[in-house]
Amino acid sequence: MSPSAHPSATTGLAVRAWGVTLGLCACSLLGAAAVAATGAPLPAVVGGVGGLCVLAVAAARSGGRFAFDAGHARPLRADELRAVRRAARDVAERAGRPVPRLVVMEMDAPGAVVGYDDGRPVVAVDPLLPRVVGEPGLRALLAHELGHLGNDLYTDALRQYAPQTLGFCALWLGGLAGRGPALATLGTLCFLALSVSEARLARWPRYALGGGVEPLALAASRYANRCEEYRADAAAASLVDAATLADALYRVAAVATGENLEDVAGPIPWNADRSLRFACFATHPSVESRVERLGCEIPAWARPYEPHRDA
Repeated sequence: MSPSAHPSATTGLAVRAWGVTLGLCACSLLGAAAVAATGAPLPAVVGGVGGLCVLAVAAARSGGRFAFDAGHARPLRADELRAVRRAARDVAERAGRPVPRLVVMEMDAPGAVVGYDDGRPVVAVDPLLPRVVGEPGLRALLAHELGHLGNDLYTDALRQYAPQTLGFCALWLGGLAGRGPALATLGTLCFLALSVSEARLARWPRYALGGGVEPLALAASRYANRCEEYRADAAAASLVDAATLADALYRVAAVATGENLEDVAGPIPWNADRSLRFACFATHPSVESRVERLGCEIPAWARPYEPHRDA
């Protein structure tokens, strides 16, 4: 058994992820109560909290569909990627789960992503993934994705809007409360505009308005994300050989391209940023730390490239 697959290890990861999730949710509710107590209109506060709850439920039940539709995913045709279908059937049978619906979606790096569509599991696969990892690697990566089901997709949805909620609460309590309705309205509208903007530069003025509370909460949420990735790795290692999963992770990391952002999907390239900032805000642990936790060595084919020295 892989060290990460030991029941005590996976239980500890679940406790940490749930602890962070419940802590962020509790702080958000307390912050909302404090905002209401310091002069914010109660209907607006109740409406805002209710709206966030609705968004969280929608993200938990159908977040996969939203993400896959945005990525122009399409259903897997009967005559393509047969290896993916075989791997999905095999892993689902080992896990005692129904086979998830499969869709094809081009990604920044060949990989697989799981989500829900009205409560039904859906797995998106990059069309190049079978060539990169082979069928054994497909089984390992799909086992990892299935390891997320029923474990952490719901906690991720619960945490999704907590950092921004706490950032706004800090802005209100520190700069808007008692300053008059005009300033309170202007500040609230500015924060909301920065929150809905998809521009990456919009986060910095938003962080500043919230006094740095939002990035601290985001770092806590991303820590829970990384715990959940370790837990999904452990679930996969209970279904397939851990060394096969380690090899697949390195193969995906070896071909990963693109800008190294904190919300990068999948194993990050082994020569990517390993700064403290990245370590705090990455959604996924580095590939070398995942493989080490699996109790595996760097694959023989990768050793000449010395990924551990580039890290």
